[in-house]
Amino acid sequence: MKTLHFGLLGKENTGPFIVTAILYSIILCLPFIYFLYLKGQPHYSRHENIDEAGKTIVVKDWRDDAESRQFILLTRASIFSAALSFGALGAAVSLITRARKSSAFNPKITIKELISIQTIGAVFAFILSLIFMGEMIGGTLFPNADEFYYILYIPAAMAKLMVWSFLAGFAERFVPNILENLTKIKDSNEDS
Repeated sequence: MKTLHFGLLGKENTGPFIVTAILYSIILCLPFIYFLYLKGQPHYSRHENIDEAGKTIVVKDWRDDAESRQFILLTRASIFSAALSFGALGAAVSLITRARKSSAFNPKITIKELISIQTIGAVFAFILSLIFMGEMIGGTLFPNADEFYYILYIPAAMAKLMVWSFLAGFAERFVPNILENLTKIKDSNEDS
C-alpha cells in the first residue's frame, strides 16, 4: 500500500504544486498585469495652467505622455516581470511533468523546493532577456534588441520573448549552455 505524503511532490500529489506554481508565477507577473490594466484604462493626471481668464485645470491622458520617466520604468519592469513569470512557469511545468510521467522520480520535493526551482527558472529567463538585449544572440527566431524596450507593443516579438523565457525555465541546461558557448566565443576571439 502506497503512503501519500502531503507536501511531497509525486504522481498522485501534483494539485497543490500546480496551484503554488501558478500563484508564484502570477506574483512575479504583477508589474506586467498592472501595465496591462493601465493600458486598458484611461489614467489621467492633472496639471494646473493659468490663462488670461484665470486658473484652469488641464486633464491629460497618460498615453499622451508615454515617454515620461515613470511610464518608461513601468514598461521595462513589465517586460522583465513577464519574462520572469514565464521562466518560473517553465521550470514548474518541467518538474511537475517529470513527476507525473516518471516512476523513477524522487518524490522528496516540497513546495518550498518547487518555489526555489521556479526562482532558478526565473533567473535563467532574466539572464536570457539580458542576452537578447545585449545582442549576444540574434536572428528571426529571437526578439530584436533594437526594439526590446518597445516589445510590449509588438505582439510577435513579445510572443518570442515569452516562448524563450518559458524554455529557459523548462530546459534546465539551456541558458547555462548558451553562457558556456558565449564564453568559448569570447575566449576564441581573445586568442586570435
